[in-house]
Amino acid sequence: MMSYTKKLARGTGVILLFSALAGMVSYALRVILARWLGPTEYGLFYSVFTFIIFFLFFRDWGLGAAIVKYIAEFKVKEQYAEIKTAIVSVFLVQVIGSLIFALVIFFTADLLASRYFHDPRSVPLLYLLLLYLLLSILFITLKQVFLGLQETGIYGSFELVKNSLTLVLVLFFLKWGLGLFAPAAAYTLAALILFFLYLPSFLRRVHFFRQPLVPLLPLTRKLAHFGLPVLATTVGGKVIGYIDTLFLTYFRTLGEVGVYNVILPSALVLLDLGTTLATLLLPLSSELWAKGEHLRLEQGIRVLHRFLFALVLPVLLTVLVFADLLINVLFGESYSNGALAFQILIIGVLFCIVASVNNSILSGIGQPAKVTKIVLLAAGVNIVVNVLLIPRHGITGAALATSVSYLLLLIFSTRSLTRQFKISFPWRDWSKLGGAGLVFLFLVLGIKWLLVLNPWWELLVSFLLGTVVYGLVLVATKTIVPEEVKRYFRLVISP
Repeated sequence: MMSYTKKLARGTGVILLFSALAGMVSYALRVILARWLGPTEYGLFYSVFTFIIFFLFFRDWGLGAAIVKYIAEFKVKEQYAEIKTAIVSVFLVQVIGSLIFALVIFFTADLLASRYFHDPRSVPLLYLLLLYLLLSILFITLKQVFLGLQETGIYGSFELVKNSLTLVLVLFFLKWGLGLFAPAAAYTLAALILFFLYLPSFLRRVHFFRQPLVPLLPLTRKLAHFGLPVLATTVGGKVIGYIDTLFLTYFRTLGEVGVYNVILPSALVLLDLGTTLATLLLPLSSELWAKGEHLRLEQGIRVLHRFLFALVLPVLLTVLVFADLLINVLFGESYSNGALAFQILIIGVLFCIVASVNNSILSGIGQPAKVTKIVLLAAGVNIVVNVLLIPRHGITGAALATSVSYLLLLIFSTRSLTRQFKISFPWRDWSKLGGAGLVFLFLVLGIKWLLVLNPWWELLVSFLLGTVVYGLVLVATKTIVPEEVKRYFRLVISP
């Protein structure tokens, strides 16, 4: 039987590969839109898009996470009728929630356009994106089922296929002359195509029409018992992720919204490792907990807390140093005023990578209420800091609010997890990693200052030399032990 370390590593590798490719396509889409539309129209589209996405918790009610957890459990117990019933239950709840939300937005679209977005073009954008809202239920449900079944290859391919479809459609609609409305039309059509692409794979694995339905109401209550605390977590997560764009739309200009929606996704691209691990750890930790494999979970937590920071620190610090270069080259000088905010967000992403893994494990072992409290605390702080800073400092204030929230997520999620498993808080390891990171940072800055090369050569040389020195520091301080790395590597690659 494949070990859980190997299972996690290989699953992470598969999904991370797909996520990296999907992230590249998504980033290319943003670059094209930012350059084609300009900051104001780009900002208008993403202010409306963010508004719709922010309120999607009205349709989900936390049941998306619940279906992932319980399908993993039902699969272990071979309760296939329960899997079908859970899918039906979640789908019906999401349809009802989406219809209610869509009707409210449809009848208030003109009011929102005049009082909030301050642009009449937001009305047809809202209508198009409401259609996307309804169609997206189809492919999102399939995606959640594949994750619960731990079909990592199929699950991982979803975002890549979706982003690729959207990119092709956006290019077509831009050439067709839709302009501002091209991305909304592309997202909507891509959602429908994606459902029909993945439906055959879903039917082969679930045998949906062969299984009977068990009583719907008791199972829905079971899902809701897990999902409702997750709902609060979802709301908190959306506050942290999207409230800054909503506040910028109200307090500042659409041009600033456009700049912020260039730098925020640029920073969050680097979050792929953490979100990939977190996504896999929810069903995997649930399975381990259900089987009583608590010691394996504890060992895995210790390893993750040490190796995650060690792996991502050089990349994040390099991006931090060369932030202005990356923004100017990719998006153009009209977005260059976002460099400082981008650097602040990079620091926040470092915290969020480990925090997302912590919260996923806590949810997987049946502690979603703890995650809820942590996320709501961070969300509350995020709102307060946004209100205080955005009216005067704009995107820099928004970035600072997000990074402070991520730091709180890291501290409190780590404390809850270490207390749950009665292991020590990893202050010592993190302080050693922080020292090695400072050595790396000063070395990169020094090389950048000394060398007079093409900026891309400066980036490459400083990153490679800095990483070598960084690795030597980690080994010298015994933060990373080469024999341990070799042992995990052999474990992963062994048949």
